[in-house]
Amino acid sequence: MSRIPSRFVFLLLVVISTSHSNAYPLSTHNRWIIDEATGQRAKLVCANWAGHLQPMIPEGLDKKSLKDIIGELVKHKFNCVRLTYAIYMWTRYGHENVNANFASLDVPEVVSKNNPFVLSMTHLQAFDAVVHELGVQNVKVLLDNHVSEPMWCCDDNDENGFFHDRHFNPQEWVHGLTLAAKHFSGNHVVVAMSLRNELHGPRQNLKDWYIYMSQGAITIHKTNPNVLVHISGLNYDTELQFLRRKPLNIDLGNKMVFETHLYSWSGIGTLKLKEIWTKQPLNRICANNIKAIDYRAGFLTIGKNATPFIFTKFGFNEEGSAVEDNRFLTCLQTYLLGKDLDWGFWAFQGTYYVKKDQVQVDESFGVMDETWHHLRYPNFTDKFQLLQRKNLEPISKAPIVNILYHPLSGQCAQVNEKNEVELGSCETKNRWVHGENATKILLQGIKKCLTAAGEGLPIIVSDCERKNSF
Repeated sequence: MSRIPSRFVFLLLVVISTSHSNAYPLSTHNRWIIDEATGQRAKLVCANWAGHLQPMIPEGLDKKSLKDIIGELVKHKFNCVRLTYAIYMWTRYGHENVNANFASLDVPEVVSKNNPFVLSMTHLQAFDAVVHELGVQNVKVLLDNHVSEPMWCCDDNDENGFFHDRHFNPQEWVHGLTLAAKHFSGNHVVVAMSLRNELHGPRQNLKDWYIYMSQGAITIHKTNPNVLVHISGLNYDTELQFLRRKPLNIDLGNKMVFETHLYSWSGIGTLKLKEIWTKQPLNRICANNIKAIDYRAGFLTIGKNATPFIFTKFGFNEEGSAVEDNRFLTCLQTYLLGKDLDWGFWAFQGTYYVKKDQVQVDESFGVMDETWHHLRYPNFTDKFQLLQRKNLEPISKAPIVNILYHPLSGQCAQVNEKNEVELGSCETKNRWVHGENATKILLQGIKKCLTAAGEGLPIIVSDCERKNSF
C-alpha cells in the first residue's frame, strides 16, 4: 500500500452495496437497469470489442484462442461486452466466407494458428461463435451497430455518419437491425441492442433523428422484446439535451436506455480542445465538464420520467503519456462513481487486423497490449476496481456506508496501525461519517478525524480538535 501525501488529496464519498448479477432479461425502473424477475439492479460493466471493421469479425482472434480472449475479460472483471458490428454484415456480407474476406484484404489465414475453425465459417457463424463463448463465460452482450459500411469510425466526412449519407441508407439500416434482432431473439446472452454508435456529420438534423431513431427502436422492440434498446444522440453521441424540449415519446415497455460518449477531446459546451485539461486547474475544468454532462445527458436520470443512461464509450491513452487523458479520466471517474452509472470502456482490443488499409495496427486505448497477453496499463485493475462494483442498490435494505475514494489511483483509503491513511483495496472495512455540521470526516466507530500532518506528509487520523483536522 502507498501513503497519501496531503498535497495530493482528492477524495470522494461513495456508498457501497453489493456485486452485479447475471440476470436475463433486463428491464428498466426509473434510472436503473434491473433484473426483470427480481427487481434487483443489474449494473453493466462493459468493454467495447470491435467487430465492425473490414474483416467483420471481432478483433484478436489472430493473437490467442477465443476462449482465452474472453477469459481476459472475465479476469479483469467485465460482465458485459459492447460487441460492435456493421449493418452490411447482416444485409450484404453475412453469408460470405471469413477466410475469403481476409484474403481479399491481403491478410490470408490470419487466425489460422489460434482459431482455425473460424476460417471455414461465414461472418455470421463467426459472430455466433463469439457470442456463444461469451455466454459460456457469463458475459452479457450489448450488440452495437457501429457503422453501415465496414470501416473505422468516425470522421465528419466519412459518409457513414447520418441518415441518407452515401453509406447510411435508412431502409437498409432498419433492415439490418431487424435481421440482428430476429437472429438473437431468445438468446439470453444478448441483453441489449444499440441503434447506432455515433451519429455525426453535416447532414445531422433533429427531424430525421426523431423519425428514424423512433423507427429503429420500435423495430428492435417488436422483433425482440426482451432486449434493452440503447438510443444515442447527436454530435458523436455527446448531445441529448434536445430531449429536454421534446422527449422521445415511444413505448418500448421499460426497455429504453439512452447512451452517451465522452473523451478528453469531446466538444462539450466550451470544452472543445483536449489541451484545456492542462491549461486550467483540474477542479475548475472538472466542475465545468460535469455541469455540461448533466446538461447534455445527466438530466435524463432525474424527475418523474427518469430513464437510465449509460456511458457506452470513454477511454484514455493507456500508455500513460497523455496528461490530458489522465486528468480527464480522473474527473470522469468521480462523475461515474457519484451516480454509480453503467458504462462501457473503449477499448478492449489491443490490435486490429486491418485499420485504414494498414495491417496489424496497435490500439493505444486498448485494455490489452499488442500481444493480447498483458494489460497495456498495468494498474488498470486498481484504477477501475470501484467503478466495476455495484455501489448503489435501489431496493437494498443494507445499511448505507461511506468510503473515501482516491480517483488518481482508483484505490480507497485505509487506516493502518500507526493511524496513517493509506491507499489500498476498496474492499476495505474502514467506513467514514460526517461529523457535526458536516465540517469534519470521522472514522466510523471511533472519534478520530482526518488530519493533515503537514505539507508533503501523510494524512493521518487523530483527535478531532487538532488544528489541521478536516
